[in-house]
Amino acid sequence: MTINIGLANGWTSPYLAQLTDENALFRLTDEEASWIASLLPLGRLLGAVFGPLILEYIGSKMSILSTGLPMIVSWICIIFATSPTWLYVSRILSGTAMGMIVSSYPLYIGEISAPSIRGALVCVIMNGFPVGIFFAYIMGPNMSMINFSIISLVMMLCHMIIFPFLPQSPYYYVRNNDTKRAEQAIRWYYRKPDIRNEIEAVELFVKSTRTMNIRERLHQIKEPKNRRSLIMMIILFMFMQMSGLNTIVFYMEIILKKGKMTSIMPSTVVIIVGAVSIIIGWMGIFAIDRYGRRILLAISSLGVMIGAVLLGLHFFLLDYGYDPGNLEWLIILSLVLFMMMYFGLIPVPMTTLSEMFPSDLKSLAGFFGSITSAAFAFVSSRTYQPLVDLISEKYVFWLYAVIIMMSLIYALTMLPETKGKTLQVIQSYITYYFVTRYRKLYFEFSENVAC
Repeated sequence: MTINIGLANGWTSPYLAQLTDENALFRLTDEEASWIASLLPLGRLLGAVFGPLILEYIGSKMSILSTGLPMIVSWICIIFATSPTWLYVSRILSGTAMGMIVSSYPLYIGEISAPSIRGALVCVIMNGFPVGIFFAYIMGPNMSMINFSIISLVMMLCHMIIFPFLPQSPYYYVRNNDTKRAEQAIRWYYRKPDIRNEIEAVELFVKSTRTMNIRERLHQIKEPKNRRSLIMMIILFMFMQMSGLNTIVFYMEIILKKGKMTSIMPSTVVIIVGAVSIIIGWMGIFAIDRYGRRILLAISSLGVMIGAVLLGLHFFLLDYGYDPGNLEWLIILSLVLFMMMYFGLIPVPMTTLSEMFPSDLKSLAGFFGSITSAAFAFVSSRTYQPLVDLISEKYVFWLYAVIIMMSLIYALTMLPETKGKTLQVIQSYITYYFVTRYRKLYFEFSENVAC
């Protein structure tokens, strides 16, 4: 599923470059290309609404399965595309699918996984995005849009056929008072489980967090512990999307052409960078449950910040007349460093969404997380071209660097560490962490005022 959505994301870079060329089947203006790039994040807003609703009524597993429907229609629209309108519809639908999956799969993974590998499993699924983008970078320059879409459509149909064979999560069955199936799910998902202890833990967690209706849930999320978790999650999603993630993925080939990359074909550089992103993503899989969420986010933020600074420096030097041939290594290095976002900036917010909230608030948290991520993704991608026209590339990338510098500071000072903890322990830990953390900050502030 995530590989398929990665294909939809990666589709943008090669085909926007082709469709804005003079020899295109139907030529796009810069304004139309900008809308095609930004409509996918805009469609995520719809997915952010539909995803949690489906999650609430039919569970996280069926919510993931239903994500395939808009993706199927999206690829069909590209197959029959004869004008930008078809592409607009396709992008909105693929964005809807992405919004639905972002609000569903972290919760599903959080409920089926053991604490020691929860972060790694979230990263494995998340790494489907760069894998799909990488294949899109390879396929795009070498085949027509129609063939690309047919291959992607077949892959999506395979997902729709295979995924129903997986069982629901034990938490889903317990919430529906089906203990027998919950035990079967635990046997399926856990290796050599202690059934009695596991089912008691799940029942205790579900019963201790159960409320009656949406009004009570909204009231519960206003409680200090849940409110702070929600604010933290929104901040993490903001950093993830405002890092330039969509800008680099959607416009990479165009950025390379504007950066006067000539010794290597821009499409080849895009493929190389895509391959590096997969490697970095897999490094994150092995590191997140060994070194923790905080250190991954800090290292990732530092790498992306340096990449943004170097990319801005590249365009700064071009503006001052430096030989482009001597600067090609700089733009390649900066794009490679940008891929450090797959090490922590992308998986850590998703892992946080799977861990930080009690059972009855997961669908509501998924809604807020998905809609926040979608809104910032749309703002980031839609403002790129206008900002470039207004202040030029160099200042746009330096603006991204400033935002990511704040992410680095936040990771080192404010993010609680949850690696290896059960969902039950995390709820107690968050309460303790936030209380002690803010109390410490309050006393430090008071002492400074007194001094």
